Amino acid sequence: MLIKPEIDPELIIKAQKLFPKVILASQSENRRKLLEDMNICVIQKPQNINELCGLTKPIEVVTTLSKQKLDSYLNSKDFDESLPAICLDTLVLFDGKLIGKPDSEEVARELLYKFSSKKQEVLTGLSAYIPNKGCVTTYDSSEVIFSPLSAGEINWYISTGEWQGAAGGYRIQKNGYKLVEKIEGSWTNVIGFPLEKFISILTN
Repeated sequence: MLIKPEIDPELIIKAQKLFPKVILASQSENRRKLLEDMNICVIQKPQNINELCGLTKPIEVVTTLSKQKLDSYLNSKDFDESLPAICLDTLVLFDGKLIGKPDSEEVARELLYKFSSKKQEVLTGLSAYIPNKGCVTTYDSSEVIFSPLSAGEINWYISTGEWQGAAGGYRIQKNGYKLVEKIEGSWTNVIGFPLEKFISILTN
């Protein structure tokens, strides 16, 4: 089983210096909490867009959706040119298919049965507005390898309710890490906020 991931303290210090205050154009409470736990001041400005982009290539899907959210924010009355803003979209790529948030307990349970002992890719599209620099769209990718899961373990996890609203039906930052054997790449990307990638954008 994976040891519960923690953010490198040096990354936290960098984040606090680079973006002490940020617009999060997302309704995700998990993304907001990740930032607030680092003492970042977060202003949430959720954007309501139609998340059907008509594309099929995974990277194009997540980057297009994140860019649509950013475009929506930039054209809204909430746009503040003095603050960095970030929009994100996270999906799971498993067995050649893109997986979003399960809409029922049954779907979430079925996903975890399928994930048992298997590898998946978590993709996050990231679109950001940087004051005095402009806009950038990119993505991050991490591989998540699940442990062999028993019916009891799956039922226990489903009972936590963490599957609700989570891409792939699990939350790595809560109890989801207990289902996982290994993460290759950024674990903050698995949460849906690729912190290292965002810091790289701000420093380049």
